[in-house]
Amino acid sequence: MAGKVTQADRIAVLEAAGFTVLGEADDASGVTPLAAIKAAASGGVVPRVRIDSDDDADDVLDRTEQAWRDTGRDVGLFDADGACLICLTGPGASTLPWVRARPPERGGFLPVFQERTSTFEFVAVSPTGSPIVAVSEEEYEHWVVVTSVEDRR
Repeated sequence: MAGKVTQADRIAVLEAAGFTVLGEADDASGVTPLAAIKAAASGGVVPRVRIDSDDDADDVLDRTEQAWRDTGRDVGLFDADGACLICLTGPGASTLPWVRARPPERGGFLPVFQERTSTFEFVAVSPTGSPIVAVSEEEYEHWVVVTSVEDRR
């Protein structure tokens, strides 16, 4: 996706990656996409999981995706329907509403994000506003970060 991200673009990417899109939300109990991105990118954030991305393994994105799923399940990211609110990163993305979506049961969505948006990074939040679980790339590692807006104040 070149240029500014639109909500239609983001929904198309999520659906192509196998997510079931269930709706939109301006905020999650007051937490906007911009607030969640800032919280996840804060200087004091420590990753919950680190995946070495410098080993040229073909399964690095698969391991990163599984770490996000496991972490999300462990910290209560998903609601009773198995859904969360998600924001793919990119120009203009933080100004768009959250997309409420259920991740696919099968793996393989991060390569689709990478192919369609040129990055696999994203931030997700529980519909209750906490926790925030983000995936990012840092130097030679992929990080799964767990934080909240309250933690960053």
